[in-house]
Amino acid sequence: MSRYFNDSPIEKAIDDRYGITPFAKAIATSLLSIDKPVGTTIAINGPWGSGKSSAVNLIRTELDARKDETLNIVDFKCWWYRGEEAIALAFLQELNTALKPALSHKIKDAIPELGRYILQAGPVIGTAVSLATTGGVGALVSGGAAFAKRFFPEKDSLEKIFKKISIVLENQTGRFLIIIDDIDRLSPDEALAIFRLVKSVGRLPNVMYLLVFDRQLADAAVQLRYPSEGPHFLEKIIQASFELPAPSQTDLNSAVLSAVQDVCGSPSEQHMVRFMNLFYDAVVPFMNTPRHVTRLINAMSVTWPAVANEISRADYVVLETLRLYEPLLFAAIRRNREIVTGQTTIDQANHRDGSKFLPLLNGIPEGKNGMLRVILQRLFPALEDTSYGAGFAEIWDGERRVCLSKHFDTYFRMSLSDETISTADLNELIARSNDQTFVRERLHRARNQLRKSGKSMVPVVLDELTSHGKEIDREKVQDFLCALFSVVDDITRGEDDERGFAMANTKLRVHWLIRRVTADRFSLEEKTTLYLNATEVASIGWLIDFVSSAVDDYLPREGRSVDLSTCLVTEDAIPTLKDRAIEALRQAAKSGALLREGDLMYNIYRWRDFSDDGGVEVKAWLNEIMQDDAALVIIAKSLTGESWSTGLGGFGGLGDRVSRRNVRAQIGHDFDLFDTSIFKMKLERIVQESKQPEADIEAVQIFLNAWASRREDRGD
Repeated sequence: MSRYFNDSPIEKAIDDRYGITPFAKAIATSLLSIDKPVGTTIAINGPWGSGKSSAVNLIRTELDARKDETLNIVDFKCWWYRGEEAIALAFLQELNTALKPALSHKIKDAIPELGRYILQAGPVIGTAVSLATTGGVGALVSGGAAFAKRFFPEKDSLEKIFKKISIVLENQTGRFLIIIDDIDRLSPDEALAIFRLVKSVGRLPNVMYLLVFDRQLADAAVQLRYPSEGPHFLEKIIQASFELPAPSQTDLNSAVLSAVQDVCGSPSEQHMVRFMNLFYDAVVPFMNTPRHVTRLINAMSVTWPAVANEISRADYVVLETLRLYEPLLFAAIRRNREIVTGQTTIDQANHRDGSKFLPLLNGIPEGKNGMLRVILQRLFPALEDTSYGAGFAEIWDGERRVCLSKHFDTYFRMSLSDETISTADLNELIARSNDQTFVRERLHRARNQLRKSGKSMVPVVLDELTSHGKEIDREKVQDFLCALFSVVDDITRGEDDERGFAMANTKLRVHWLIRRVTADRFSLEEKTTLYLNATEVASIGWLIDFVSSAVDDYLPREGRSVDLSTCLVTEDAIPTLKDRAIEALRQAAKSGALLREGDLMYNIYRWRDFSDDGGVEVKAWLNEIMQDDAALVIIAKSLTGESWSTGLGGFGGLGDRVSRRNVRAQIGHDFDLFDTSIFKMKLERIVQESKQPEADIEAVQIFLNAWASRREDRGD
């Protein structure tokens, strides 16, 4: 758990989860290319928690890696000091330390002398270094020269000292980069003092600055003190300003989901749809920066152990999000237990105007009400415009959901990138979602665009479409589904799969997407028509997966009834879908394409399950192809599975930091597709003869070892 209590900026590209590295490299290149700077100032802007300090560290790392001997880097920790005078003194001390080796013996004390002129002016400092809008060192002279002349007549004037320093530095081959981060931690007056110092005494030859701050906060400080200046104040100081790229929503989402798995454990398969609905509607809208993610993860690490296994993971994550980012709503939920749990009867007919939400949304900006109402209804069925039978309460009780009074209090016991899709691209994809050629091309292009992690852009695009799926016009959904169904196999990459619960694979993402696009917008009969048309052009792997999911909708777990609201198609359409899948499998088997499918055994099992012959046809096909050694190798590979586990450690022991790969043979004692003893003998012969490619022989041996281990575990 302790690894989550770390809000420190990253320092190495390998730790970059949000795609900052390319930006940092570009800034480093720009800084190295600046020749003969004279107080040249570059700014990096970004809001709170966006990763500015991480970007600075990565820039510093990149500069160090370039090993430019002529560049000297100085970090000025401005937020260590309080008060304008203290900051000015510290800045001058840092400047003196950096530049002193480059100054001649005669003027080695020039910067301290320069500082003495400024700092001994006392109250004058406010104007003595207010140079950003009045033109360099001349303003210093006008502000402090009279004072200096009266008290230090034997010394050189302020302007002469500045010129001496400038001449010496101008003749140096080296350059100085002064990095000033965390300016937005300062008070408005302190931040303005930094800008003044950079523009005045800091405007020296072969010296440049990298300033890092929140531009909106800086503009507000300027507006407060210099309302007539506006943005021109900073424009006169900063030569180039860059906005830190926002992280992709997909990466932020994945970070939260990975943490949920690590901290809370994975939701069961039967709860996954509801979890993801809540996640997209109630968590994602608040995860705007890396710091938002880190804050939520740290909170879960503290509060989850106290309520582990006593509450719904989905409800818990949402309520923790609200506690942190919508505290007024969180407090209102806590105060209004009777309303949200249905103990106080709501007259639905008289509350369809939304007045039932007033006690919960009082004091919250009206612009948020729409989003927050959806969250409340996701959590609390009593707030929906629907009546539920008693059977639903039993289901909710089994899940220990917050909507039931008996579980409500438990939730409050411990209340304590190169990886993004532009808004323009997303809007275009939604607008042209009925252009099948365009949709297919965009998805293929996403598959070929690799991110720094080795994953493609497919997860990013699918996640964005899921978030905005309801924006696709109803009349465009049919064409969109046809285009999507036709390319799922093409855009599926093993490298895009994530371990454990953290966002599974491409096909699972497509399932979330199609349900998101159609849920609450089409009747079951309308969805049936949409999906029957789309499956006519579906790629075989996705067709089998989709039909399997549609069949499973009508095979609920013991004690549960079929929920038609979550079904993909009507029950009457299932035979048609099965026939379509079987025919596709026959054709693929005949052409040899079935052997090349990545999910061979999954498809074989479905062939048997969808058929009415008890598997006679598929067994005959298997018997035929198993006369070929190459086919035997493919089957062995398909029967080799893997899982990832994390050791939790014993009492007082340390758990694993990373997941461990476990290989298993997916063939049990009840396996009946072919004679396993003959299969085993043939595989052993293949290994012994060593006529197949080395990689294939190794794969067969791995399978045989896993199979032997499984038999030992069973005592066979």
